[in-house]
Amino acid sequence: MMNYTGLFTPYKLNRPLTRQEKDGQFRQGRRRNVQYIMDENSVVRMNSVYLETVCKYYSGTGIASSMIAVLYFGFLIMFVFAFARSVYNSHFSWTGFAFALGFISFFLYFLGKLLRKEWFRKTHYPIRFNRKNQMIYVYQVNGQVLSAPWAEVFFTRATPGGAIPSWGIDGHILAQDGETVVNTFSLAVSVRGSSKLLSEYWEFIRCYMEEDCVEDLAELVALCPPVENRRESFTFGLQYLMKMSSRLEWIFLPVMLPLDLLAGVARWVAMQTSAIPQWPQAVQDACASAPDDPVNVSAANNPRHLWRYVLANEAREEYEARYARQTAANNRIRAKLAERYGKKTA
Repeated sequence: MMNYTGLFTPYKLNRPLTRQEKDGQFRQGRRRNVQYIMDENSVVRMNSVYLETVCKYYSGTGIASSMIAVLYFGFLIMFVFAFARSVYNSHFSWTGFAFALGFISFFLYFLGKLLRKEWFRKTHYPIRFNRKNQMIYVYQVNGQVLSAPWAEVFFTRATPGGAIPSWGIDGHILAQDGETVVNTFSLAVSVRGSSKLLSEYWEFIRCYMEEDCVEDLAELVALCPPVENRRESFTFGLQYLMKMSSRLEWIFLPVMLPLDLLAGVARWVAMQTSAIPQWPQAVQDACASAPDDPVNVSAANNPRHLWRYVLANEAREEYEARYARQTAANNRIRAKLAERYGKKTA
């Protein structure tokens, strides 16, 4: 399952760092030895001043609420049907009605609160990394904006556990003692099973903030969520949920397509009922970029044939051109890192 910590359940704050968090730390200023650097389709906009990404909840928006909505409306329909049937058959009882109403009201209230974790909130909770002033700006679930110096955040692997755990990267704001967690946010990445991909995503963020390779990083970005000052469409939401890395995944389409369609509807409801996050003017001023910035990546640069891209069915020429561009950029970045750090890694 996805890591919904921070949305459905709160982060654990005012506590010391655990041994697992210390062992899994991602350190600023140290290169990770990875073969590939990945953006995980999380970039909203990238330029020479700031990198904005979606939150870790964005990729799975609609999945949880679709299941909750089925239960919510299922209970509601069952209650209405049972009530109508009892009246029609002259079996109506005020005592039974009161008991059933209380029972169903409790479940509808509980399920409704869970639905509101995705619906009637924000379309997403963006994160900005400003390489110019070395600050991170986090739009939090509670509506407040957290500002923190890049070098002072304690980044580490995080998982809620489970049989097939999902992994992410949490950023902890520590008290002056350097041990007590006073606030937490998460980077956009969320992977299941192996945590290896976390290092590839971490290097993407770290290189943007610390290395002289922004133009090469921009070449790695293939798909940007179109959520900057707007809501995504139903079509894009469905495409994002269905994104495939190989045609081998087509064999799961008969099973996954109905589930993706259901989640797509719930995702669309979440987007339509939620407000678009707006950065405070101070953050916008700090992130102002030049009109002629040579780096300007956004949803405007998304693949022309988006359905073919998300279904891993691009024309051979398009696929080879993109693959060659990304491979060349990745190799240039690795060469720069090797020149700067040698064999030294985190």
